[in-house]
Amino acid sequence: MRTMREEVVNLLNTLNRTFYAELAEAFAASRGATEPGLVRVLAQMQPGARVLDLGCGQGRVAAMLPAHCEYTGLDFSGEMLAIAERAANTGRLGSPPRFIVADLLDPAWPALVAAPYDWVILRAVLHHIPGAENRQAIVNRAADCLTPQGHMLLANWQFLEIERLRRRLLPWDVVGLLPDDVEPGDYLLNWQREGYGIRYVHWIDEDETAILAAGAGLTIEMLYRADGHHNNLTLYAVLCRI
Repeated sequence: MRTMREEVVNLLNTLNRTFYAELAEAFAASRGATEPGLVRVLAQMQPGARVLDLGCGQGRVAAMLPAHCEYTGLDFSGEMLAIAERAANTGRLGSPPRFIVADLLDPAWPALVAAPYDWVILRAVLHHIPGAENRQAIVNRAADCLTPQGHMLLANWQFLEIERLRRRLLPWDVVGLLPDDVEPGDYLLNWQREGYGIRYVHWIDEDETAILAAGAGLTIEMLYRADGHHNNLTLYAVLCRI
């Protein structure tokens, strides 16, 4: 497999940064009221668990946790974190939620999060990370943040299985790239709600999920699809140590 050049990684990461900076409010407002697949995972958490939410966006996980959990959310978008801070229900948590602005592509982010954690969540974020090596490095670093009995959640958008999302795919030349500049499974999607935007996304299926887990020394404990009109919008994987 060809390796993505650093300048292409930076371009695609900047594309996503721009999207979430300019369209944070519209994006947060567009999210559905419930995510059954996420509820299924959160039901496994014990009250009082320490939870690290990487790529936390508008902080939905914080609002859905069991009582008295200790929550840390990290995201590269200060605009999304501002929404998360406004929405945070501090009364339910064991301590006020902590939000950190940091980019997962920066290898220094683990020093900011005060590990270890009982749960590390990577929900709707890995599919925005350009480059297979970068995705694996992030999962590896996330695994290092777990307690010995800790669990990790990977949740990735199955956009190619949804016809309305396939219709929003764009050619690479709209951002000045060629197909050979990117890796297999890489795509561009447009956004046309209260503004126009473009996001980089990567298709992470069961096979890639297994590779990411094994590369981090983890095993898949649960694997299922859920959410959306046909329960196929998101691929959920709960991982634990081998």
